[in-house]
Amino acid sequence: MKALMKQVLEIEGFEDFNPVQKQAIEKGLFDKSLLVVTPTASGKTLAAFLASINAIQHGKKVVFTCPLKALASEHFNDFKKKYSVLGMKPAISTGDFDSSSSYLSKYDLIFCTNEKLISLINHKAEWINQVGLLVIDEVHEIDSDRGPVIEMLVTMLKQMNPGMQLLALSATVPNSVELGEWLEAELVESNYRPVPLKEGVYFDETLYFNESLSSKEKIKHEMDALHSLLSNTLDKNKQALVFCDTRKRAEQLAEKISCFIEKKLSEKEKNDLKKISLKALSALEKPTEQCALLSKTIAKGIAFHHAGLVQRQRGLIEESFKEGKIKVLTATPTLAAGINVPAFRVIIPYLYRFGGFGSERISVRSYKQMAGRSGRPKYDACGESVLIARNESEINGLFNEFINAELEEVNSRLGLEPVLRTYLLSLIANNFVFDLASLESFFSKTFYAKQFNDLHELFIKLKDLLLELRDMNFIEVNEKGFKATMLGRRVSELFLDPLTADAMIKALKSRPRTSDLAYLFMICDSFELFPYLPIPKRIEAEVFSEFNEMQRELLVEENKMYLDTQYLNKFFLAKAFNEWINEQSDEFFLKDFNVQPGIMRSRLERADWLLYASSELARLLELNRHMPGLAKLRMRMKYGIREELLSLVQLKYIGRVRARLLFNKGIKTVNDLKKTGLQELAGLLPPKIALHVMQQIGLNKEVKPSSLDGLVSKQKKLN
Repeated sequence: MKALMKQVLEIEGFEDFNPVQKQAIEKGLFDKSLLVVTPTASGKTLAAFLASINAIQHGKKVVFTCPLKALASEHFNDFKKKYSVLGMKPAISTGDFDSSSSYLSKYDLIFCTNEKLISLINHKAEWINQVGLLVIDEVHEIDSDRGPVIEMLVTMLKQMNPGMQLLALSATVPNSVELGEWLEAELVESNYRPVPLKEGVYFDETLYFNESLSSKEKIKHEMDALHSLLSNTLDKNKQALVFCDTRKRAEQLAEKISCFIEKKLSEKEKNDLKKISLKALSALEKPTEQCALLSKTIAKGIAFHHAGLVQRQRGLIEESFKEGKIKVLTATPTLAAGINVPAFRVIIPYLYRFGGFGSERISVRSYKQMAGRSGRPKYDACGESVLIARNESEINGLFNEFINAELEEVNSRLGLEPVLRTYLLSLIANNFVFDLASLESFFSKTFYAKQFNDLHELFIKLKDLLLELRDMNFIEVNEKGFKATMLGRRVSELFLDPLTADAMIKALKSRPRTSDLAYLFMICDSFELFPYLPIPKRIEAEVFSEFNEMQRELLVEENKMYLDTQYLNKFFLAKAFNEWINEQSDEFFLKDFNVQPGIMRSRLERADWLLYASSELARLLELNRHMPGLAKLRMRMKYGIREELLSLVQLKYIGRVRARLLFNKGIKTVNDLKKTGLQELAGLLPPKIALHVMQQIGLNKEVKPSSLDGLVSKQKKLN
C-alpha cells in the first residue's frame, strides 16, 4: 500500500497527500465504502484514482460514473495521461445506449455517464457482476432532474454485487449523514480547500469580505461595478469568470466589455489570441453570426461559454482559458456544474434565473457551485467570489442570503412520474422485481424510502404505472406477479420512456408509409426531446395555421392537441428538423428558429437516438414498410442533407457543404468522382482533402502524395 501511495505522489508531483486525502485513507479508502463531502478542488478525484488503482491491483474491476459526458472525458484523459505508466487499462464509454459494450470486459477502469451505466445493466453486460469498486462523482446531483438515475443505479448495483465497495464524491451537502447512511458509507467530511476562498460583496468602489464590513478592499472605479472588478482583476495579472443568467446575456456582456479588456492586453497576447479567434471562427463548415461574434471577442481577450456553442468551440475556449490566454470568460451556470475551469475571481452579477414560476432567486447551492470555481491551484494564494449589491442596504442581505446561508438539503427526486415509469419497466425487464413483495423490497432500499420513511404514496403510483405498462403490452400481469414481454424488454434496452415507445408504436401501426415531416413529428412527440422550441410570438398564428393544414398528414389524434399544450411547440421542433434535412444553414436556425448550433447539435443527437429506436420497434413488430424511410431519414438527419447527397457524404472529410459543392458541379456519385482527375478535384476542394478522397475511392495507386506539391503552391498563389 505504501509503495502505491509513493508512486501516486511521484506521478502527481506532490510531497504528501492533502488533509482530505489523508482522512479518506485513514477511514478506509482502500477497502471500505466512503462518502467524501468536501469543497470543489479539494482533491477528491485524486482520492478516487488512488482507490481505483488499489482495487485494480487487487484484481477488481472499477467503474467511475459522472453526470456529464464532458466530466467523464476529463477524468478519463487525466487518468490515462498520468497513470498509463502503471500498466492500467482505462476506457471511456458515454454513447450507444443499445449495446452491452462487451469489449469493456477487457478494461480495468471504465469511465462512463450514469445513464450509460444503467443502459449496460439493461443490456445485461456480463462484466457488470465483476465490478468491485463503483465511484460516483457529483453524487449530490441526486437532487437534480437527472438525479433518479443515480439513485436507481446505486440500488441496482448494490443488489447485484453485495460486496461491492462504493466511493461517492460530493460538494458540501448539509444532510451528508443521511446520504451516507443510505449509501452505507462512512462519511469523510472537511471544509479543506487547497486554495482558500474569500466570498465578498461589492458596492461603491469597495469589496467587502464579511458582514461586519470590517474586511474590505478599495477598488478603483471604472464605468460600472463589473468594469471596476474586471479592471482590478486584470491589473493583478489574474483571470475572471462572470456567470450570467442566460446564453444571450453571456454573449451580449462579452461583446459589451471586449474593447475595455483589449486595452489591457500586450501585443504578444493579442497575436496569440488572434490565432485562437480564427479557430473559433472556422469551427463550423459555414461561420454564423455567433461564430463571428465569438471570434471577435476572443481576439480582444474575452469569450462567452454556453451550451449554444459547438463542442469544438467550447473545448478551445476552456483550454485557452486554462492556459491564461483568454483573460475573462462570461458563462452560464452549467459551467459551474461541469468541468474544471477555475479563475482567480468569480463574479456573479445576476441572482435570478428563469424557472417554472418565472424569474426565481437562485439557490444557495447554485451560488456555492459558482463560487467554488474561484482560485486556481498552483497559481493563486486565494480565490475570490463576488456578488454585486445594488444599494448599501443590500450588502448585509447578500451575506445572509448566500454567503453565510445554509445549503439546501439534497432530496430524492424518484417520485417524478416519467422517470419512475422508465425505471419500473427496467427493473421488471431485468428481474430486479417480479411481484409486489419484491417491488416493495427494492424501493425500500432507495434514498426516497430513507428520506420519507413511507412508501405508501409511491406504491400507489407504482401500482398505477404497472397497469399502464400492462395496457401498453410491455408487461404481463397475473396472480403470481408480473414479467416483461419481449416488446417491453426491447423498450427497456432502448432506454425509452414507455409513453414515448407506446406513442411510436401506435403511430407506426396506423401509417402505411409516411412523409419525413410526419416521422419527425412522431419523434418530437416525446418526453425525451423536452424542452421543445418556443415559438416567436410574431409567427405563432402562422405556425398554428400550418399545423392545422397538416394534421391529416401528421395523423394527429383530434382531441390530443387540445389536451397537450406543447403540441404546437413539438410541431415547431419537427419543422426545424425538416429544414435541417433540407440543408438550411446554422445561421438560418439562429435567425428563424432562435436555435444556436450547440443546442441544435444536442437535439439532433437525441433525435438520432429516437429515430433508431423507432426503426428497432418497427423491426420487432415486423412493420417492415417503415424500415427504408426511417433508415434514410436517420442518415439525412446525421448529415443535414437532401437525399441526393447520401452517397457523397459516406466519404471521409466530405460533409454537407462539400457534398453540395461537388453535386452542383456535376459530381453526383462515387463513379463521377472516379472520372474526375485530382487536378480538377483540387480546384474544388483543398488539395489534401482531394487526395484523401481519391485514395478512399481506390485511386491510391494512380494518385501519389507528391502530386500535391504543385497543386498546393498553385493554390497559394491564387489565394
